Amino acid sequence: MLKQDEGAKGIQARIGKLLAIIPLSPNKWTLLSVILAVGAGASIALTGNLLLGLGLFAAAALCDIIDGAVARARNETSAFGGFIDGVADRFVEGIFLLSFMFVPLPIVSGVDCRVWLALTIFLGTCMPSFIRAYADHKGVITREQANALGGVCERTERVLIILAGLAAGLALGMEFFIYSLILASALSLATVLQRLIAIMRQSTS
Repeated sequence: MLKQDEGAKGIQARIGKLLAIIPLSPNKWTLLSVILAVGAGASIALTGNLLLGLGLFAAAALCDIIDGAVARARNETSAFGGFIDGVADRFVEGIFLLSFMFVPLPIVSGVDCRVWLALTIFLGTCMPSFIRAYADHKGVITREQANALGGVCERTERVLIILAGLAAGLALGMEFFIYSLILASALSLATVLQRLIAIMRQSTS
């Protein structure tokens, strides 16, 4: 796992050095990710163009990687930049998922697709980050302990599951997209429980 993490960091470092010459600040890359997400949401909700929406959302996710890589390459990392990046991440993911509220999707196991979309937004987009931030805010655990909180399905894994599900849905049938939402919701719930248990253990130790 360590070697995989180091490999990912090495790739991001090379991306940062390559793109650092472009006259865009890290925060502008972050803003670009939100703009692309809005375009993805509009493509899906207003025109029903799922393929274009997938492409734009993938581009938004790429910009989310680039902003941090460029910040590190230019030595321009800051607490404010990290804050803006985190807020933008939630907007990007929320806009993308909410756009599917306006698209006719198949019913799986007798449950309306909007239920799975809402659960994915609540359990995945909102709760894991809220638990970490609130535990730190209330002083239940230290800042270092809060930052170290992990889980079986964090944002990167969740986004990859959803993107893969949408790609499979476009190729094989949108039921697969719903399956990805169900899987993302279940794993996000597991992550929420993992973090709550970890916080309870650390606060009483």
